[in-house]
Amino acid sequence: MIFECKKSIRFHHCDPAGIVFYPQCLVLCNEVVEDWFDRGIGVDFYKLHAEIRRGVPMRHLEVDFIAPSMHGDELTFTLYVERIGGSSMVIVTTAAMGEQVRFRAKQTVVWADLGGAPRATVIDDEWRERFSRYLQAPKD
Repeated sequence: MIFECKKSIRFHHCDPAGIVFYPQCLVLCNEVVEDWFDRGIGVDFYKLHAEIRRGVPMRHLEVDFIAPSMHGDELTFTLYVERIGGSSMVIVTTAAMGEQVRFRAKQTVVWADLGGAPRATVIDDEWRERFSRYLQAPKD
């Protein structure tokens, strides 16, 4: 499966010229990860952190900025899991307007135990099954 959601580009995402300021692309990616946990994985992102005591801090990030987005654009975001390791996974998020890709982020996130000092922990079978529903072969 591929998770999909739409996001409108708002004034606060933009520089004075009305173009999305590139760090805001990463904020939007984080929102999509939260939406994926809420609607795709089936657990509220806050509850994941505060009650279940798990998190997904970023270990590595690659972003390709392909075309600018402007105030008022409605972007379609897709998210899939490219790889699941022992205690980390690679998530690929793409933002597009129609057929035009605007940016793509490839994030390696760590499955972290937040029950004390945050530390990487093994992705157990329950979570691995949930994440695996979104596992896709790498795309060019």
